[in-house]
Amino acid sequence: MSVKRLLYIDDSKIPEQIGSLKKKLKSRGFDLDEVFIDLGDDTFKVRNNNGKIVLDKDKIHQFIKDNLANQNFDIIASDYDFKDPNLDGYELLRRLKRDSESQGYRFKRAKFCLYSADQDNVVKIFDTPNKIKELIRLKIDDFIKRENIPTELTELFTANEKTYSFKNHIIPYLEKYGTFKFKSVYPKFKDKSLADIAHEIDKDNHHGIALQKYLVELTVAHLIELNNFPKE
Repeated sequence: MSVKRLLYIDDSKIPEQIGSLKKKLKSRGFDLDEVFIDLGDDTFKVRNNNGKIVLDKDKIHQFIKDNLANQNFDIIASDYDFKDPNLDGYELLRRLKRDSESQGYRFKRAKFCLYSADQDNVVKIFDTPNKIKELIRLKIDDFIKRENIPTELTELFTANEKTYSFKNHIIPYLEKYGTFKFKSVYPKFKDKSLADIAHEIDKDNHHGIALQKYLVELTVAHLIELNNFPKE
């Protein structure tokens, strides 16, 4: 059975929603592997200048960089309201997306989602054109009511099963063996690591596209050879 990976960030666990999500995914042929970052943990807190205990943004992002940057996730979801004056889910995801792209985290192609038990009030916060523009630039994949997490995340997890992208398929495989060195086939990438090649493909540059085309040609040639088809 295929596995879908979820990273979710909250100040408390949501076992009812996660349990229901697992059941829905299993009915579609998938297991769920979830990783939880508990912002209720004192590890992520600091005393500010006013003597109040608040979330420490740098500690949270350093933890993610040290422990999760080299992992793949299909979805990264965060609660919006951590009941903290120093950080909310929108701000957390905005920096996380920026860091994942600029520092090449393996989960940079994950879908990023916000959820909230009080969605209507959160929507009111984004009540100006500039704030709406910020949301658009961030490219959040979904904003979900907490009670709807099982249904809506199931749909988000399985949406890619209805389409196919060679690029999105090959990059995780190359990253899985990222330290291996490329020795032949495409001279422009000779001696590059597979992780470096995955990065080139992800940028959609000329050589990344050319390599994908060449791999398709090699695959078809191999199929012809395996099946003893007559060569033209």
